[in-house]
Amino acid sequence: MSDEALSANERYSTVAITLHWILAIALSGMIALGWNMHDADGRPIEYLYQLHKSVGVTILVLMIARIVWRLFNRPPALPAAIPTFEKVCSHLAHLGLYATMFLLPLTGWILVSVSPFAIATVLYGVVSWPHLPVLAELSLDTREQIYPVVEFIHSKLAWVLIGLVGLHITGAIKHEFSAEEGVMKRMVPGLFGDTRPKKAPPQAAFATIGAALGFFFAVSAVPLIAGAGQPAGGASSAEVAAQERADWDVDYEASSIAFSGLYNNEPYRGAFETWSAAIQFDPNRLSDANAEVTVQMGSAKTGQTLYNDTLKGAEWFGVSAFPSATVSVTDFQETDGGYAASAALTIKETTVTVPLSFTLSIEEGQAIMDGSASLSRKALDLGLSSDPSGSWVADTVEVAIHIEASRNAD
Repeated sequence: MSDEALSANERYSTVAITLHWILAIALSGMIALGWNMHDADGRPIEYLYQLHKSVGVTILVLMIARIVWRLFNRPPALPAAIPTFEKVCSHLAHLGLYATMFLLPLTGWILVSVSPFAIATVLYGVVSWPHLPVLAELSLDTREQIYPVVEFIHSKLAWVLIGLVGLHITGAIKHEFSAEEGVMKRMVPGLFGDTRPKKAPPQAAFATIGAALGFFFAVSAVPLIAGAGQPAGGASSAEVAAQERADWDVDYEASSIAFSGLYNNEPYRGAFETWSAAIQFDPNRLSDANAEVTVQMGSAKTGQTLYNDTLKGAEWFGVSAFPSATVSVTDFQETDGGYAASAALTIKETTVTVPLSFTLSIEEGQAIMDGSASLSRKALDLGLSSDPSGSWVADTVEVAIHIEASRNAD
């Protein structure tokens, strides 16, 4: 059989065809998203940004699969009738496409990692995806210098990809309708000639799937490993001693510390799942009353993984360096509506003191307390790098405390 006859019958494998068209659709969607992620006022649309990042990571994983598959599977030779110069151009265009399809999502990942906004990435609202190590730990000044450079490269790569895809399509159409043997039938399933893609060796499929899934699970496991490395939230020996001397035993299952506010003019709510309190309180001896509370900041849950991950970041709670916050409540006074006190809250290295008002009922050794306080995230130096003006996250954060406790028999 001649080379021309061989090239006319030889087709890409099923895996190659599938990856080709999935990537073509995903890249088209990602570029379209990249140009339509802002509202009429120019403000970023959060869910579209997250979708754009999710598709980008998907493309990166698929490109790893495609590159590994290509290493194990020789593509069909170009028809002999195609001039040598055009064959060279075709090969160079393919190399450019592979490089651009890989670099586009990679530079996007770099861009997210150095972004001054420090917004977490949650793939399709489900899987936490970490920033690139080292880059996310750079100072704000350094990230602000790097960000526009990476943003320029990322945006221009999209245009390079569009140009290369245009050449790719033009070349395929030209050869399909010229006197030379066409090549489109090799990649478009079931439309031209032999509809049976060639088979690949089994080890190729194993290596391809293993490389892609291995990369995905290795990277997506980083947040889980980091979370597992955080303090479990158990009380220290000093806290245990304070609790043993406390007047009240807190029922943590029935008690809560919740917070709420506005994000993009929409309400959000959350609560801390792990905290401990040592309370000394006698309504007849308010001058001696005090409470010491320790909150594990990594236990904040809002019902949205994106918010949970973002709160753990360095410019918010910074749980890697500051896993816990403390509250010291003193200066208790009785009021017409219940009680008032001063709460000194320390998050990271910043301490603010705010008024705490609460109601309290005590019956047969059982106490129920409901309190509230208002905090300023600006005063606490939370999120000031990405949103210093409060245009996204409102400055005021409301805290609601509900405690059910029993009098300590000791």
